[in-house]
Amino acid sequence: MTAKDNEKNQEGNVEATLELIRIIHRNLGIITAILLLTGQITIMGVFVTPRGFRVTMAGPITGSRRIESKTGNPLVNLTIDVIDILIAKQLLQDKFFITGSALTPFGFTINAGGPLLGVERMVPKVPSLFHDLDNFNMLVAKLLNFDPSIANKYQRK
Repeated sequence: MTAKDNEKNQEGNVEATLELIRIIHRNLGIITAILLLTGQITIMGVFVTPRGFRVTMAGPITGSRRIESKTGNPLVNLTIDVIDILIAKQLLQDKFFITGSALTPFGFTINAGGPLLGVERMVPKVPSLFHDLDNFNMLVAKLLNFDPSIANKYQRK
């Protein structure tokens, strides 16, 4: 195999990895929409960041209680349900996407956003991740005085 063939093979592997990440990310959005529509999670709040807004969702499945009206007002509960449906619709149409998760004392929350809220679409960047991981292995070996051959054993080829 020539160096050029090896480079093409690596480019193909990187593209396949990026496509796999896109598929996983899309599936996370669909799963979150299903959880919203089944009432397992609901909107809990909104994060305001310099790059836009993100809605945060949680529920019994994430270790939190489902948000409901304190007074039992059906109009408030209906409003919460409508907001959940709108978020689920945006997730299913791929206009919103999962932007992350946050740990809380009561479990965790799922955060979502999209261009509608001022959040740019996330783009995976894998190639530098592999290179940085290899450098990290060598750095750890050097700092902790390990045999470099141990770190080389875990480098990607």
